Amino acid sequence: METSDYNLLISIALIPVVVGLQIWVRKRRLSRRNESGQQEFDSLGTTLLSAVIEGLAVISSLILIIWIMGAY
Repeated sequence: METSDYNLLISIALIPVVVGLQIWVRKRRLSRRNESGQQEFDSLGTTLLSAVIEGLAVISSLILIIWIMGAY
């Protein structure tokens, strides 16, 4: 198989991963909302850990999008 065909297959396979990461982050944020619409955390450690994990997920999905678009 040629490299362009391989790159296209990998790019198409990574699109659901990017969408899944974005949906996962959105569900996490929505599950922490209270009645007034604000996000609630138990402690500062939970807040920082959540921010780091969600930030890494968003950044990795953006990197994957850039990689997918540049694969052609």
